Amino acid sequence: MLIIQVTFPILEELRLKQTDTVKGTWHSQVLSIECFRKLKVLELICIPEESTVLPYCFIQSLPNLEKLVLSDASFYQIFQSEELSDEERHASALTRLNELRLSKLPELTHLWEEGFQPIPIFYNLRILEVLECGKLKTLVPSLVSFENLTNLEVSKCHGFINLIACSTAKSLVLLERMSITDCEIIEEIIACGGDEMEGGIVFTRLKYLQLSCLPSLASFCLGDHNFEFPILRKVIVRGCPKMKIFCQADLSAPKLKQVQMTEEEEKGRWEGDLKTTIKQLFEEMNVGHSEATEVTN
Repeated sequence: MLIIQVTFPILEELRLKQTDTVKGTWHSQVLSIECFRKLKVLELICIPEESTVLPYCFIQSLPNLEKLVLSDASFYQIFQSEELSDEERHASALTRLNELRLSKLPELTHLWEEGFQPIPIFYNLRILEVLECGKLKTLVPSLVSFENLTNLEVSKCHGFINLIACSTAKSLVLLERMSITDCEIIEEIIACGGDEMEGGIVFTRLKYLQLSCLPSLASFCLGDHNFEFPILRKVIVRGCPKMKIFCQADLSAPKLKQVQMTEEEEKGRWEGDLKTTIKQLFEEMNVGHSEATEVTN
């Protein structure tokens, strides 16, 4: 049998859409690091239903990959640590990955299994976008750090009860923008549980925070941890009827002067500080709901 190996030595961007050849491409035994050695951007769109796992051996063959986009596919897992030996895990590729965008992956249950030691996939990640992944219950394991993440967006993911662990939140020292929207059952953004952690959680660079259309959200964090937002200037809170309080412990946001209901709103609400404002909005919403119920009855 004659096998012809095709290489793309200078290809930097590859977009594959709605093709049965995709599965054969990444499972090919002749695929080597030389095939796409300069590839920086990979987009896989509308992948056939029989492709339920994105084999890590394929991704590992892309040492210069900076951006990975996956959309409209049946993947239930993105990164498979069980396929890797300890040596492979520590010498893994993807150390240059800085942008990961996942959308319309209805079967996705996790990016990386809890209990496996993370490889350096997320260390240099700057942008993480997760949209319409309805079965995803955990964003990343608690051991994962996002030391270089600047933008986090999650929307229409109805499997989350919480988003990240306290240990992961504490690593978000460069995060500038966080947007969590349209997640039906999420109760808190940061889950601390009974974690014993010295000091509070400081979002040193966070400037923008949006919490919209989260009908089950009770608080940003239900744990007893202090929060600091030194340069936070824009907060949008809308459609969070169960949000009684922003957090349980102390909160500092010295640059924040209002809480907006929409992106376009110029003058929002302000009751002196973020905690008091959120509490007041909750009370007003409940009073309005009670009055509406009385009128109906």
